[in-house]
Amino acid sequence: MLGLAGSPRRGGNTETLLDWCLEAARAEGAEVVKFRLCDLDLHGCRACDGCWKKGECIVKDDMQQLYPYLRTVDSIVLAAPTYFMGMAAVPKMMVDRCQCFWALKYILKRSVRRPGGLPRLGAYLSCAGTKHPRAFEGAREVMKSLWHVLEVTPAGELLVSGVDAKGEIGERPEARAEAEEIGRRLAREQAREKEET
Repeated sequence: MLGLAGSPRRGGNTETLLDWCLEAARAEGAEVVKFRLCDLDLHGCRACDGCWKKGECIVKDDMQQLYPYLRTVDSIVLAAPTYFMGMAAVPKMMVDRCQCFWALKYILKRSVRRPGGLPRLGAYLSCAGTKHPRAFEGAREVMKSLWHVLEVTPAGELLVSGVDAKGEIGERPEARAEAEEIGRRLAREQAREKEET
C-alpha cells in the first residue's frame, strides 16, 4: 500500500488522517510505504509531450521514485488538504506528472497496470478549514481522473470540513474511526484478491 501525504504541514490534520489509515492497514497485515510529497524534489509537468514516445516522464526529479509505486502497488491512499476550494499545490503537481501514464494508456495503447497484476484500489483523504458545502468538488474531480488513468478502483473517501488549526482533527473521533476503517478495508480487499489468484 502506498500512502502519499500531500500537506506542507508535517503532522497536520490531513496527514494525521493518512497515518490513522495506514496504521490500521498495517495492523491488518498490509505492507505500507509512505512518502511526504513536500519532502521530495518535485516539479510541474512541462507539457513537453516527451512521455508520448515511451510513456515515461523525461523530467528527472523525485517523481522517478514514485512512478514504480504508482504503477505496481495494490492500493494507493492520497491525502491532500483542500486550499482555496481545490487540491493543494504539491499533490496536484504530483497528479499532473501522471501525464506519462495518460500517454502510456491513450497514445501508446498500453495498460498502466502491469500484466497479471491484481485489481488496484484507491482512497482519497482531505481536510478543509472551510465548511463550504462544495469545498471538495474540484479535488474530487481531479481524483476521479487520476484513478481512471492509473486504473485504480476508488474504494474510500474521507472529506472532513471545518478543521483548520493543527491538531484539530484529534477532536473528531468519528474521522479517526472512518480513516481506520478505510485502511482496514483496503488491506482486507487486497488480501482477499491475493488469496483468490
